[in-house]
Amino acid sequence: MDGGRVAARGFQYQYLRTLEQLVTVLNEPDVECVRVEGASAREGTADQVDFDVVDLDGSIRTAVQVKSRAAGGSMSGAVALAILLGMVNGGQEASSYLLVTNGRPGAKGDQLRAVLSSGVRMQPLRDELLELFHDAPQRSHQLKALDEEGLARLGRCRIAFDSRDDDEIREQLRDALRDARNRAQQGLGERSAGLLTGYLVSEVLDRAADVTGERARFSVAELRRLVLVDGETLARSIGVRDWGTVVGRVPAIPDVERPELLDSLLSSFRTSKGRTTRQVTLVGPSGIGKSSIAALYISARADAYDFIGWIDCETEHSTRSSFQRVAATLDPSTSANRRETTVEDIQQEVHRTLGQLAGRWLLICDNVDSVRNIDPWTPKVGRGDVIVTTLNAATHLGRGDVVQASVMERSESVELLSRRLHLGEHERENRGEALSRLAEGLGDWPLALELGACYLHNCGIGLDQVEHYLQKLKVRSFADKYSIPPGYPHTLSAALNLCIDRLEVDSQAEVVADPPFLALQMLFASAFLASHQIPAHLLLAAAISDIDAQDDEHRGPFLVPPSMINLGEVIRELQRFSLIKNDLPLPPTYGETVPGAERTIAVNTVSQALIRERLKHHPAQSTAMVQLVGHVERWLSSPVQLGELERVQIMQSHADTLLKHIEGTGFTGERVALMYGNLAAPHYLQGDVKRAEELLMRELDHLGRMESTNEVLLVQTRFALAAMRMQSADFSSENRAALATTFDDAIRHLEYVLHQARQWVSDYPKAALKLSMDGRMLLQQTNFLEPEATRISLLTGAFADLESRIEPTPYAIHRGALERAEELLQRHQYAEAEKRCRDLLIQGLTGSTDPEARRLLIEALARQAKWNQAIDEVRYWKENPAAPRLFRNSIIDLIRNTCHACAEALGVGDMGAVPLLNEVLDWPDFDTLLAMASDVDRGAIEVACSLREALK
Repeated sequence: MDGGRVAARGFQYQYLRTLEQLVTVLNEPDVECVRVEGASAREGTADQVDFDVVDLDGSIRTAVQVKSRAAGGSMSGAVALAILLGMVNGGQEASSYLLVTNGRPGAKGDQLRAVLSSGVRMQPLRDELLELFHDAPQRSHQLKALDEEGLARLGRCRIAFDSRDDDEIREQLRDALRDARNRAQQGLGERSAGLLTGYLVSEVLDRAADVTGERARFSVAELRRLVLVDGETLARSIGVRDWGTVVGRVPAIPDVERPELLDSLLSSFRTSKGRTTRQVTLVGPSGIGKSSIAALYISARADAYDFIGWIDCETEHSTRSSFQRVAATLDPSTSANRRETTVEDIQQEVHRTLGQLAGRWLLICDNVDSVRNIDPWTPKVGRGDVIVTTLNAATHLGRGDVVQASVMERSESVELLSRRLHLGEHERENRGEALSRLAEGLGDWPLALELGACYLHNCGIGLDQVEHYLQKLKVRSFADKYSIPPGYPHTLSAALNLCIDRLEVDSQAEVVADPPFLALQMLFASAFLASHQIPAHLLLAAAISDIDAQDDEHRGPFLVPPSMINLGEVIRELQRFSLIKNDLPLPPTYGETVPGAERTIAVNTVSQALIRERLKHHPAQSTAMVQLVGHVERWLSSPVQLGELERVQIMQSHADTLLKHIEGTGFTGERVALMYGNLAAPHYLQGDVKRAEELLMRELDHLGRMESTNEVLLVQTRFALAAMRMQSADFSSENRAALATTFDDAIRHLEYVLHQARQWVSDYPKAALKLSMDGRMLLQQTNFLEPEATRISLLTGAFADLESRIEPTPYAIHRGALERAEELLQRHQYAEAEKRCRDLLIQGLTGSTDPEARRLLIEALARQAKWNQAIDEVRYWKENPAAPRLFRNSIIDLIRNTCHACAEALGVGDMGAVPLLNEVLDWPDFDTLLAMASDVDRGAIEVACSLREALK
């Protein structure tokens, strides 16, 4: 082997890594320099450090040793440890120490890297390394000889196994230099990037060769001066300016960058030596900023291309004209300059000229209706990249990556608003909250932000009137032609209505299951719900199904079978205009399902506002709203009954939003009243007692305004209000104070319920029995002092008497079994209580009986010291989406009682209770549960938390 070449290769790798480190810290204000070959000989053991990073205060941030290996070579853990020990024993103090090698991890190399990266320090670190290198006597001796200072330094050591070859490092260096110059608005082409990289490597070599060490300090300021050498100097160095020019009408480069989207494009066009054309498709609705992102990409990477063509693909004529311009620019003698040239001739000329281009080229095909239409124009071979922008997410998106252009990040939105409102730095800081609220109200949608800000500025509306603007003027500004930003053809309102108009033209209402017609109805319904995770089957059912015609026995969601309507085809119609996007699927649930039952969509809030404005005076709106209410109520009540927390929270958001819009219209009726009551339940079960009571009060108000009284709804509502007041002792003090219902109100409600139950004994015995049983159990659990206690006792007796005179139902049997299981626990008959609970759960309980049976089962298992079985039950409840996690009062009771059982077991020395104690105290949203609990329960649970801490 030629030792000279091996050594040269090692030095090349070392100096490339040194330069890479320099470029990495180029914009870090606290770094002063990188010292090539580290400190000079008179300052310490220079041979142990190849370069180090020095901060402005003179402290060493990182000391680095670089070790190269022949291609395919490795570095063992023992060798790596020897190098690191040499660094920490060298006497040079640094915040961190790093060994960099292009070798792959050899024997114990990965284990050593993992131990050092784990963060373990001092003696535990020494112990772990002694165990790892027990078969390496020399390393063991060195480890044992380390003093405390050396051991502390070793704890700050890391290893980087760098799998890149030198060409990859050079390419990434060139990219980093391009980025640095682009930020300074300087160009850099491939040849000039190579020239600059080579010069900087030679500069590092010169400094390394200075034996005095005087030039070792390569300052960040000096590097910045060299990197930002003016473009003319670079161009003269290679005889030509080698970064590309643009043909076509490029939109204005955005003054607010969107790094996340730009990074998606950059990563899609990573450096490649191949000859295959690469393509990325940017998809998103009108006004989301697709063209601006493409323009931003040009500003960031124009230096990487010799030719850039911007193609206007809005019409066939504009597409042809743009490509003619490209062909003529690349080859002025081309036949594409002649008017009689056919489309096929122009396409061939474009393919030929771009294919022959020596350097890289870029085409941006903007505003493409269908990717299929643009495909014949774009070459498939050549050193080229193609960016396609389209709002049609349903078209065949072709080869390459697809980037979804989404709304702006909130910080980007605020920055855009600040610029358009011409705010100074001080005003931006002082009005940050108003700006954020404005951005939120405009949906972080770029065109909406542009239109809104311009409208505010031109009309002289200050940020102190943000709420007035959002409530009264927002939709007006979306249609304001004087606020359209330069280069954009439509207002946001016009752009959205254009898409809807095209769907209406295609729709055939008289045709059963017509996808465009159904898509429109689904879109209209979505405008009255929350913007995210809207169940697609809910919207489809609302579009086709008369809720009054549904079977009352089936209370769950109405799912449309594929044999009736293909949901995918309907959604595809909306995706043609990017009016929606797919969202996270619904969590799983019990019961029968159909393909795609869990599918959800998202609609931007700006689109929703514009759709509601379009529908404001539509004659069928009230009927459609009532239909939608009925379907949402079914989608909400089913997971509430099953206690499926995640599904409930999703549907709760939609129901809350729908009711807010209904309140603004003045609609009323049984379905609206029912929605209020069914929405109150999940709010109550999640601890929002005040909101639950408000909803029940509104339900009563709606029922009172109806021409005919629905006694069933009235009874349910008044019982729920009474129960909330009677159970207030189980609430936190804040929730108790929030209640408006008084004790007298609750008694009057229960007296009404008792009266109605007595009326239903003959015709509706099941309903009468449930009311009497629930009323009796509620009052038995209520503790009041005289004179209230007498009234409660009389009412309890009346409910119990009525209950005794009605034939038991399955619900009553289950409730009775739970009461007996509770009694068995109190009498310490734990095995029998466990058996009863298991028998109940096998029967498939729903509603509040399911969590109560699970709670009692876990308590019975804990009392029998069946710790593992109890843990399994707790984990199911905590982790399974279908578990009844909505019933948080049962969970609070479970945590309190299980903690008490564990504490008693620990008191007699049974340490097996510790894992169960940890399991219940690590419940998800534990702090929220604790805030819901009564003051007594909270105190007991906090004691259990203190016990756990003491056991650690």
